[in-house]
Amino acid sequence: MFSKTIFILLLYLIHTLNYGFCERILAIFPVPSKTNSIIGETLVRELISHGHQITYVTPYHMREGSEAVQEIFIDGTVAFARNEEYLKELHQPHSVLETITQSIFGSAELVNFTLSHKEVQKLLRSDASYDLLIVDSFMMDALLGFANHYKVPSVVVCTTASNKWTDELVGNPYNPAYSPNLFLGSSNKMTFTERIVNALLSLFVEISYQYLYLPAQEALYQRFFAPLQPKDVKLPSLEDLIHNVSSVFVNSHPGFHYPRALMPNIVEIGGIHIREPKKLPADVDRLYTLATGGVIVLTLGSTTRSKDMQKEKRDAFNRVFKEMPDVGIFWKWEDAQMPGQVDNVIIGPWLPQFDLLMFGNNTKLLITDGGISSIYEAIFSGTPVLGIPMHGDQHFNMRLAEEAGFGRTLRYDTLTEDIIREAVVDMLKNETYRRNAERVSRQMQDNPLSVKEKAMHSIEMILRTGGARHLRSPSLDLSIWQLYLVDVTLCIVAGCVLILAIPAAIIGIVLRRSNRASQSAINGDTKRTEKSSRSDNSKKEK
Repeated sequence: MFSKTIFILLLYLIHTLNYGFCERILAIFPVPSKTNSIIGETLVRELISHGHQITYVTPYHMREGSEAVQEIFIDGTVAFARNEEYLKELHQPHSVLETITQSIFGSAELVNFTLSHKEVQKLLRSDASYDLLIVDSFMMDALLGFANHYKVPSVVVCTTASNKWTDELVGNPYNPAYSPNLFLGSSNKMTFTERIVNALLSLFVEISYQYLYLPAQEALYQRFFAPLQPKDVKLPSLEDLIHNVSSVFVNSHPGFHYPRALMPNIVEIGGIHIREPKKLPADVDRLYTLATGGVIVLTLGSTTRSKDMQKEKRDAFNRVFKEMPDVGIFWKWEDAQMPGQVDNVIIGPWLPQFDLLMFGNNTKLLITDGGISSIYEAIFSGTPVLGIPMHGDQHFNMRLAEEAGFGRTLRYDTLTEDIIREAVVDMLKNETYRRNAERVSRQMQDNPLSVKEKAMHSIEMILRTGGARHLRSPSLDLSIWQLYLVDVTLCIVAGCVLILAIPAAIIGIVLRRSNRASQSAINGDTKRTEKSSRSDNSKKEK
């Protein structure tokens, strides 16, 4: 009996060592995007499995509740941010500058809505306490006010690859010569013209960050968090909070994204949402197996809606699919019916996308808007991707897929029946696309630690060390003049000028004195000559 008790205690001790302490974590994921929500919920479930207590602020209800999670549902966010006009406008082309500017002001509106929400206000005015803040804060840095309010370290989650906003948080180096802007969609091997464009865009982003983004976020931060401060305690500037983030999780992966320098407190979590595939429903399974020519999955993601597609483009897809009766098409369509739907097209407002991609080897192609979550699911299942990017980082993601050899890109505004047919037939028949997808899949899965394990280790290390200050870059404490060595450069230039100027001045003085001496000698000889001449002339006259 005694030995059994000792054994149980040892098991408990091992469990404690493996999972650390039970900490209270505030996780805020307010963006009304399924991609953001899935990543947030994945992190929450992993933290629960490690024994932590979570307060989860979200615009989407969790699929399965847990006693370890207090869910704070911010209703109305989806309707606020994704109204009909906005969703239809996603199909319209926008310039890069317009996209960035709209993102800055749109994110400020979402922050204002989130912090004004009655449930969030109730949380802020409660007596709750936490040990860590995890926040989905791409372009929403005012939410870092929660870290100051609860006096806890913060982890920022970004559902795109590393960018200007994440680089600023941890002082990550950025070089526009080989790091293309996410919104530009360029390769990292840019031409001279592309480097000019990328450098100018980087300058625009820097200026808009300093003079549009930061002032808007600072104003919101002061408005909502200053009243919560104790009397006579000054609220620290938002920039101080931005530069004291403990870690940033970015949705990239070295097996797929371009290599670039990353600070040790930037953690790549690309593919963290990938799970074990589930068995397909019986009716879907039957339709799937009847497709002797393979299956195509068509989904434009969680934000862009297929039902807003222009009629001529929708009909063009249907005509192409009608020519392939042995191919089954699963099309994510948000209405109950699709005008002009052909027999081999199955529609639904929601599709088990990853399960369809992972079911055997019968899925031959994913047609998508290029969202990064769909790209990762295609990679893990070894499925080629035909992209129709609409906005944000989707052009960049598809550029990566093209360069990796498993993707092709079509422009939405130039889609025609002939263009669709050529691309679909090519990707169904050319096995090179699938082989490249499988190669990239092996690259992404060749890791000593899983992405989830890496994320949990980083979070628990931050909890153990009280903020992982040892990973903080000293560049965050330098002014722009010091960071880019402007003061050092001016000092070196001044030194060089002095080094050259002093000998030049000495030589000048010597030359001037020598010249004066020469002039004096010449003048003396001239005077003597004149005097002698006058004397000779005088003698002659006598």
